[in-house]
This record gives sequence, C-alpha cells and structure tokens, in this order.
Amino acid sequence: MAYATGSDAVIKIGSDTLIQCSSFSIDKTVDNAETSAISTTAKTFVNTLESWTGSLSIFYDAADAATTAILTATAGNTGPVVISFYYEGTATGDKYLTGNGLMSGLSWTGEANGVFTADVSVTGTGSLTDSTAP
Repeated sequence: MAYATGSDAVIKIGSDTLIQCSSFSIDKTVDNAETSAISTTAKTFVNTLESWTGSLSIFYDAADAATTAILTATAGNTGPVVISFYYEGTATGDKYLTGNGLMSGLSWTGEANGVFTADVSVTGTGSLTDSTAP
C-alpha cells in the first residue's frame, strides 16, 4: 500500500504554491436534518448543508507569493481565495481538495531561537471538491 506523506503535500493559493508550509489540517462536516415521522420508533435523518474549515502553519517568507497572498487576505481583504490541498503531490492522477476560503484568523509566533511563523485559519465558502491533478 502506498501512503501519502507530508513530503508529498503541496498547498496552492490560487495558482501560487505555498513554499513555506509546515503543516495543514482540513475539517469537513455535513449538517443533518431530522426526517422522523410520527408513529416511528427510530429517528431518521438526511444530509443537508456541507461546510469546511482549514488551518495552515507557515514560516514567514516575504519572497513567497502564496504567503503574501495569505497575509493580504487576512489583513482585511473580504474576498475568498482559491485554496488547494494536494495531499498526494501534483503529478498526473494525484488527488487533492480544492475550494474557496476566507482567511478568518491569523496568529503570529516569534521566538529567539526560531523563525517567524503564522497560523492561519480558513473558513470555506462553498464546497470543498475532491479533484485529480491533470
């Protein structure tokens, strides 16, 4: 069995590759609505609305166009950005998740014996799509 590893992953903001990402996470949920009829003995449900959130930990690099795009988006830009999470890599046939996201939070960290880092929160707007690299 072939496992995808962190060294395979690539994050893109629009068409720019985020060079200095150390980790990411994605959480996708689907709301449920109850459809239980009277006189039944067990509840039933249907799926309704999907939502997703994500987070990125990045090393600050002013020369990285994708880092600049994230920081611009979190500095008050109200429009969503296209974000793609290539968890297998970017070769033909590799799987990835993509969607529009609003940069909804930013937390900076600096220390004497390390590089400046930022943790960015993403709130999806619309679907998170399963895709395959061309």
